[in-house]
Parts: sequence; C-alpha cells; structure tokens
Amino acid sequence: MQRLIRYSLLTVLVLLCSHDLWATHNRAGEIRYRRVSGFTYEITIITYTKESAPADRPYLKIRWGDEAPDIPESELDSLQRTSEDPTVGVDIKKNEYVGTHTYSGPGTFTIIVEDPNRNDGVNNIVASINQIFCIASTIVISPLTGQNNSVELLNLPIQDACINQPWNHNPGAYDPDGDQLVFSLVPCMGENCEPLLGWELPSDYTDETTDSFVIDPETGEINWNVPLYSGEYNIAIQVDEFRNGIFVGRVIRDMQITVVNCSNQPPNILPLGEYCIGAGEFLEFFVDAIDPNNNDITLSAVGGPISGVEHPATFQPNIGRFTWTPQCEEIRNQPYSVLFKATDNGFIPLTDVETTTIRVVAPRVENPAATAAGNSMNLSWDINSCIGVLTPFQQTQVRYKIYRRNNEYGFTPQPCELGVPAYTGYIYVGETVGANNTTFVDNTVNFGGVYCYMVVTCWPDGAESYASEEFCDTIRKDSPVITNVTVDFTDLFAGQNTICWSPPTELDTLVYPGPYQYRLLYANDGSTPDEVVYTSNSSSFLIWGDTCFIHPNINTFNAQSNYIVEFYSQDELIVSSRDASSVFLQLIPGDNQMTLNMNFDVPWINTEFEIYRKAPGESDFTLVATSATSSYIDTGLINNEEYCYKVKSIGSYFAEGVLDPLINWSQENCNQPYDQTPPCAPVLSITDECESFLAELSWTNPNNSCADDVTGYNIYYAPTSSDSLQQIATIDGEGNTSFVFPYQDFNFSIAGCYAVTALDSLNLWPDGNFYQNESAFSNIICIDNCPVYFLPNVFSPNSDGKNDEFVPFPYRYVESVDFKVYNRYGQIVHNNTDPNLNWKGTADGTGEILSDGAYYYVITVNTIRLSGIVPISFSGNIQLIGGKQPTNN
Repeated sequence: MQRLIRYSLLTVLVLLCSHDLWATHNRAGEIRYRRVSGFTYEITIITYTKESAPADRPYLKIRWGDEAPDIPESELDSLQRTSEDPTVGVDIKKNEYVGTHTYSGPGTFTIIVEDPNRNDGVNNIVASINQIFCIASTIVISPLTGQNNSVELLNLPIQDACINQPWNHNPGAYDPDGDQLVFSLVPCMGENCEPLLGWELPSDYTDETTDSFVIDPETGEINWNVPLYSGEYNIAIQVDEFRNGIFVGRVIRDMQITVVNCSNQPPNILPLGEYCIGAGEFLEFFVDAIDPNNNDITLSAVGGPISGVEHPATFQPNIGRFTWTPQCEEIRNQPYSVLFKATDNGFIPLTDVETTTIRVVAPRVENPAATAAGNSMNLSWDINSCIGVLTPFQQTQVRYKIYRRNNEYGFTPQPCELGVPAYTGYIYVGETVGANNTTFVDNTVNFGGVYCYMVVTCWPDGAESYASEEFCDTIRKDSPVITNVTVDFTDLFAGQNTICWSPPTELDTLVYPGPYQYRLLYANDGSTPDEVVYTSNSSSFLIWGDTCFIHPNINTFNAQSNYIVEFYSQDELIVSSRDASSVFLQLIPGDNQMTLNMNFDVPWINTEFEIYRKAPGESDFTLVATSATSSYIDTGLINNEEYCYKVKSIGSYFAEGVLDPLINWSQENCNQPYDQTPPCAPVLSITDECESFLAELSWTNPNNSCADDVTGYNIYYAPTSSDSLQQIATIDGEGNTSFVFPYQDFNFSIAGCYAVTALDSLNLWPDGNFYQNESAFSNIICIDNCPVYFLPNVFSPNSDGKNDEFVPFPYRYVESVDFKVYNRYGQIVHNNTDPNLNWKGTADGTGEILSDGAYYYVITVNTIRLSGIVPISFSGNIQLIGGKQPTNN
C-alpha cells in the first residue's frame, strides 16, 4: 500500500502527458556504430519489441547529434528496418535499422532514438505503458585518439529470473578497438533521453534492505541478490570506452528482466582462470557446470575471440571445450573477454554466466646480441616477427625498450609476466622508436663490468611483449680510466685541481704498438673538454703506473671542471677515456637551514659523501654528517649568518686493476641561510546566505599544524569562474581567520571564487631588503548568486502617493534590464534599462501620461551569476489605472 501511495500523484502527472497508448511494445535495445571512412559512420539501431503488441515500426526517427537543437521531429531522418527476427524469445522480436551519416568534422555527438512506448506492467517504472522508450550512444571523433567503433554487446538484453533465486547477467561486451571498458548502471531514459521520472533499481522496488542489485565496473557482470516480486523490470547498462585514459565513446543499453514464481534453481559454472597466450600458441581449456535440480544444461559462449577476430576461437558446447590459436593480428593491450553461459531446461530456464579473460601477447625478439666497443656497448636484435601485421604508420609507433643490469639474473618469465619486472634488478636505460630500429648504443657503461640486457617490444596501443632472453658482454680496460678529479684549492683565478688516471692495461699492443702518449683535455663551462692542458712524455711501455697532473691557476670558485684523457699510439689517437668532472657543490639557503647539492658527472659510482662545515666564528672545517645521496640538508642554523662547506666524495669502479676507493673533494662554498620558505596554505570554508547577501570566509591557522611564523593573510576573489583571482584585502594577525565579503563594493554580488593565502614575518634577504613569503592558494571555493526579479501587474500613476511608479518587487543580483512596454497597437511606448524601472506611466519622447488600460511588456533581466551575466527573458501584462481616459479610436 505504501508503494501505491508513493506513486499515486506521480502516476497522475505521467498520465496527463502520455503518448499513444496503443504503442506499448518496446522491451529493450541499444545503438551501435562503426566507422566507415573519414567522418562517415554506419549506425545500427537494435530494438527488442513485444511481438503480440499491435504497434510496429518499419521506420525509426534518429537524431545524429549534429542537428540544430530545436529541429522538429518531423524533419528528423528516418532509418528503415533492415531485418527482424521473431525467434529470439517468447513474445520477443528483434529489429535492426541501419543507416550511414557523415559528420562535418571532429566533435562529440550523442545519437538518440526515442519511440513511444514501453510495454505495459514494468514494475520499476511508474506507468510504463505511457513512458517513452529512449536509447543513446556517444561518438567521439578526435585526432588525438583516432578512429573508434562502438562496443558490441553480444549477449541478449532479455533474461528471465526466479523469485528468491540469485540472478546474474553479463552483456558480453566486445570492443573491436581493444579499448578499456567501464560498466555502470544508469536510470532508464525517457523523452529526450532524460532519466525516467519514477524509475528505480529492481532491488529498490521491494523496499527490502536485504536485496541488492550491483554491477562490476570492470567485467560488466550484474548480480541481483534475491528477486522478491514477479513481473518485468527494466535496467540501463552504460558502457564507456577509454583509450589511454581518454574517453572515446559510449553505449547505453536498455534491458528487460522477467521474474516469475518458480521452484527452479540456476545452474552454476565452475570457476574459470585467466589466461595468457603468445601469438601463434595453442590454448585449450574446459568449461563445466552443475545444476542443483539435476536439470540438463546447455552451454554457450560469446566474445571477441569467437566472433570478432580474424582467427576465431572455437567452443564445443557438448563437451565445454574452448580452443584458440591466436595469431599476430590478435595482439593487443586489453585482454579479450569470453562470456560462458549455462542455461538449464527447467520450466523457467535459468542461467549462470562466467567471464574469463585472455591476453594475447606479442612474441619476444630473437637473436639479441651485445658487443663491447671501447666505453660503449653496441646492442642489436631481429625485428619482431609480428611487425608485418601492422600498418606502415603503426610500425613507426613501435618501440623497443632496453633494460640493463650488472651480471646475468637468469630470468624466465612466468605466464602473463610481461616486460621486465623490477625484482630482477634490471633498470630501464633507453628505447628505440620504429619497428626497424633494432640497434642501440649504451654509452653509460664502464670498464670491468659484465653488462646484461633484455629487450621488450611495445605495440602502438601499449601492449608489451615478453622480455627477450638475457644477452651480455664485458667492457675491457682498453682505454685510460680517470680515477680522480679533486679540488685542491678554491679560487676564482688561482684555483687548483688534481687529475689522476689509470692506463689501458688491456689494450692490444700488437695492433697498437708504442711509443705511447697521454693528453689531458679540459673545459669549465659544461661543454666537452677540448683544451689540451697536459701532454705526457712518450714511452715504449703501455703500463708505467697511474698518472696524475696538477692543474693550477683555474677558476674552481664558481665553475665545474671537466676532463678527458686521450691515448695516442705512434702519435695517432687510439682511444679516449670517459669524461669526468669535479664535484661541484651548490648551496640553496632556506629558513635556518642549507641544502647541499653535489653535482658531478663521473664514470665511477659515488657511494658516500662526507659533509664538512665551517660555522661562524670557527677557523677550520669540521665533519658534520655523511650522506648516501648527492643531496643533504643541514638544519639548526642561524639565519643571516655565513656558513662554509666542502664535500668529500667516496666512490669506486667495483673492478680490479684500479684504485679503490676513489676520494675526491669539492670546491669550498659559502652562503647565508634566510627564510625564503613560504608557509603552508590555509584550508578555506565559506558560509553563504544568498538571500541576505552574506558570504563569510573562515580558514585554518597554519601555525596550529604546519607552520610557525604566519603573521597575516591575503584574500583573493574572482567575480566569475572564468576570471583570474585578484587580491582584495590583507588581514593582519595570525589569529584573525575570518572575513566578511563586502558585497556592496562588488556590484552587490557575492557570486565568485574565493581563496586565501598565508603570510609569514618580514625577513632579511641577501639583497638587503625585507620580504614576506606568501603561501600557495588555499582550496578555491566558488559560490553563486540567487537572482530574484518580479514585476507587479498593476499600478496607478495618479500622483496620490500610492503605486505612482511601476517598480519591481525587491530584487537582488541584477545588473541591468531591457524593459519594453507596448500599447494595444503593438507600438513601443516606453523603454528602460534601469533595474529599478521607476516608470511613471509616461510615454517616451512626449512625457505625457498614458491612457488607462492594459499594456504588454517584454523584459530581459541581466542577472549576475558565477558564470557571468546571464540574461533571463519573460513577458506579461500591466494594467495602468489613473492615467488619461482612453479614447475610442
């Protein structure tokens, strides 16, 4: 009884606006689309109708989504029915309507088809017999995402259920483009595809808290806990497509469920796994189901692998055997879904569905090889064997990712273990772009190490292959190896470095006989060293010990030094070392702290940094900390006092035949800490009373949570959501955390966006000036006005002091108006733009009082809103009393 009372008024309203009562036939449907070429798409409307109903639709009107919004229904295009199938179910006929449409260019277009009416007696739709049936799909045409075809829903949108028995369903979605699909339940739609007034979820129809009706957003599987009332129910399933995180299309299916009173229990499909299969490999598994009533079970399957690919799978329902040998054409990033359905032969056949996913993986590249060449490693591999199925443009988008580690790991990927997992110790070092770019030079290796690599193919849609086999080689010590670039003395002109290197002990002396010679090249501007600063004597011996050179009279104060050692045989350059730089210490002052950044570019690995500091009043440097990284923050300092630092780096090649550890000093650097750190942002809230022109801001005091020196606040305001925030006030005092917006100073409007920033205390900066740091914006809050503007319908301009002027009732948030008054002959007698109007009943131009009688007005009220000035137009009649007596002409 409660449900009848709840819907009684709503039913009356619906009946008042009902459509053709005889056309009660639509059960379910959806709209699919397929790109033909360019901006031309083939549209397929699919409806499921009640065959016994007298209504039939050989044609359906369609909105393509690019028409004028006010186009009358009579001018809409019609699609002719191309097929009809009355065998899909009892009293159910499937209808298809197909047509093509060419859009003018990129855009987002919603295709709409509406048809009166739905079939009678749908429980969860009030007065369904009178409700319009509407289905919609969205096409996104964008050069950013490329062409798109809609998802195909392969399972019928009609399915029975039994009272008190769990019900599940899966639409069997297949996307031919391999996009990511997201499923949701939305209200069924009526006129203009707006949500139906009076629709509710089937579980809500019962008013039982134990019932539930939910959908899995990833798989699309719908579960209804316990249908409690017999009858028909309609739901709408929305399927959104995303490509690389960007929305590319949508289909909304309207579906019907028939619940009957029966003792049958649904069958149960035994759980299925998830599968990975390489292109060209064979996949086989079996589907089994049991029935609690010992009814016979019929198995069936739908999905992309069965009906949507070039090399389809097969399913033998009599034994539940699924087999598939996908080929290169089936490789894609998103897994394929296969929906298996078990239906019993009870009096009311019931169904269980189970979905499995199958990922088709690209084969790994073959014949990878690594060859050491001096201080580099040359890598190569064969073109991926599946590249030929891609278009020439797609081939340009193929990438090969290269991963490296020291020494072999012995990696054998598990099924579906794509790419190179981090636990192997391999790190990403680079990639090549283009299917034919199958070589790579790794210049970030050093002598003495065994370097191993794996290569992964990345398809244009992001799909990754299995990693290649590991392939390795060793960098020999056949070039000079720099071991030291240390700063001995810091000065702008008289600075000094010491540079040391180890000889190329593994150089082939038969190929490169003596005499031998070193040349040391230098640069201090970040460029490749090219200035020869040292040339050794010639020697007949390849190995004569490590060599050092003291480089004096250079700038080590504010310039980083960089060196390369060249090695000559018989006055011919044979090989060069990797370049190596000094450790350049950068200081970044903060509030009572100093950040030290150690910058260097060296072929060895620095593992530790010792931090030395000379504080104010101290005569020498003292070790204050060690750091495992190249950045360190020294805290507890006194602002505006000078602190000096230098750093000792400790590193290694982790190889035999060279000095270990490697000790190198940075230059000395000094600076003063000062407060340049802004406080954290406040958290803003707003109390607004629109009718009273009140907007009161309040915010948190950062000193209570994340700061300690806030002294005031800046208030920012933007009158519309498209304007930039501008400062309108400053509040002194860290405890003053509220502000009443002065609406009278802003055209008597509170609409706009608001934010607050925090200010810290004045502090001295190195330039000798005092500054305040300002925080980032708080959260930005936008509020809107609530405009009101009403006009009376009578006034009496007779100078008796009562209603002598035509004025609006008290109004708010109005900038201006365009008010026009017409006499009975259609002539304008008065025009006004002042919101107050103050019309004295006189005619414009003459100033004479108008005659008694009825006048017609049209007004456009320019309201002040968050989005800007929004015009609202309306019209009405005015009865003028106490003017001149009207004439008879």
